[in-house]
Amino acid sequence: MVEGMEKKLADGEVLFREGEKGDVMYLIREGKIKITKGGDDDEKVLAVLKEGDFFGEMAIIDGSPRSASAIAATPASLLVIDKETFKSKIRENPLIEYVLETLTKRLRTTDEQIRLLTIKSEERRVVAYIITKAKETGTKVTDGIQITPFSLENLAHLTGIDEGKIKGYVDNLVKANLVTLGDNTMTIRGVADLDDYLRYIALKEKFERIH
Repeated sequence: MVEGMEKKLADGEVLFREGEKGDVMYLIREGKIKITKGGDDDEKVLAVLKEGDFFGEMAIIDGSPRSASAIAATPASLLVIDKETFKSKIRENPLIEYVLETLTKRLRTTDEQIRLLTIKSEERRVVAYIITKAKETGTKVTDGIQITPFSLENLAHLTGIDEGKIKGYVDNLVKANLVTLGDNTMTIRGVADLDDYLRYIALKEKFERIH
């Protein structure tokens, strides 16, 4: 039996938000937890978990940010299992540890692809992918945040967009001095600037449709 601390939540209380760092997972003892993606105006409920269900394990396996938000759908009592307790249990069987890490990477990739494919605009899809990779796996360097490995071919595969079109979108980012390209790398000068550029594209497309 895995031991852990207990945490109680009131109805509607936020346990964690999408994008936050996580170093614990949870087992529901009582109540229900709602798993969501998106903000208040565009919230999508992915699942409602109940007593006996667990969640949050992906963040402590691969160290990536939370892929969704967790909010109490009713008053709830949770068992909190920290990273070291979880890791010590799976280390008892190296094969289980390897399988879990492999499955988590596959789930992360699939989740990312599904999210990107829901963005209709191809240019916004490309920029959204670059922002996500910078936040989740980017490495801080002198000039900004570096994504390695990076290739137009791989980006085309992940986003479902023609490689020629992607080159045009990336060239626009380079001309705007938002990113620089190196040997199998891309360096983002500032994620906040890319976020602004993404909003600019969305507004531009909106008003182009009106006219």
